[in-house]
Amino acid sequence: MRLLIPLLMIVCAGVAHAVDTANLNGSVPGNRRITYLYEIDFGAPAQTWTLNISLNTNASTGLAINLIDLDALAASAQANPTAIDTAVVSVPGTASATLNGTYSDVHSFAIEIETAGGTTASDYNGTLTTNVGTISFVTQEQLVIGATGLKLSVGKFAFWDGSVSSGGLIAKSLELDFGPNTHTEFFRLEGIGSNIQKIEFIDTTGGSSTVLATLSNPTAGDVTAVPMTHSGKATLRVNVRAYVGAAGSASWAVNAPSSVTVGFVGDPGGASSKNNKCSTDESSGWGIQLLGLVAALAVLLRPAAPGRAARK
Repeated sequence: MRLLIPLLMIVCAGVAHAVDTANLNGSVPGNRRITYLYEIDFGAPAQTWTLNISLNTNASTGLAINLIDLDALAASAQANPTAIDTAVVSVPGTASATLNGTYSDVHSFAIEIETAGGTTASDYNGTLTTNVGTISFVTQEQLVIGATGLKLSVGKFAFWDGSVSSGGLIAKSLELDFGPNTHTEFFRLEGIGSNIQKIEFIDTTGGSSTVLATLSNPTAGDVTAVPMTHSGKATLRVNVRAYVGAAGSASWAVNAPSSVTVGFVGDPGGASSKNNKCSTDESSGWGIQLLGLVAALAVLLRPAAPGRAARK
């Protein structure tokens, strides 16, 4: 079990690096995921950092956490991304996760918290600690794990899961806010399905139609990372098409980097998972059926214990 990094001043090559800490405490219900979003300003020049989250729980349902480097995750096409460290404690105890890297300027990190099992809530109390840089809290949102359809979390994660009628097409759109200046950013795209011909991710900004990635027959789950270059608002459409002959089911996920915010199209405030806001369906003739998510994000599915990908 990893130990919480002590709060001390680290001196390297004669330069003092400050330690910063943020406190987390609360309770997560058995059917919810709580996500915290933080920004860390590493300054300039680039510095080597270590980030640790350590949470204690007194609950018999235990605790499961993901610590996520958003920029590294968005640029990763690995099935088992090193941008996420997961920790699970199934009984009362401490769950601790750690990430390392080298950054300058401001980068975003997320912490996902769930119960490790059971139906009752788990309390949690602990700290997020960095050996360099300054931590700033951005937002905290709560997602109902069993909610169906299109779901967003902290403006960085988008998930969809559902069923598709034989030969049918389900289409959903996301709005990506790049800010005022043109820049290129990577997005992680994940998908998995049964009797699904393909899952397409299409840049439809300004009425265009540029296919960014196509996941064909993704029965084992596929993942890729693609660049997009924009300023202001861009739109991303995701099409899920089933084979003819039987209904299909699928899940997909989009992970955005630090500098881009994900929302519903036409919703100036984005979508808040705190109120379980869902989008309007863009196609008809289908019923939503929740997929059983059984693998950690590392293997593409995002189950009740934090894991992700065709995450929900």
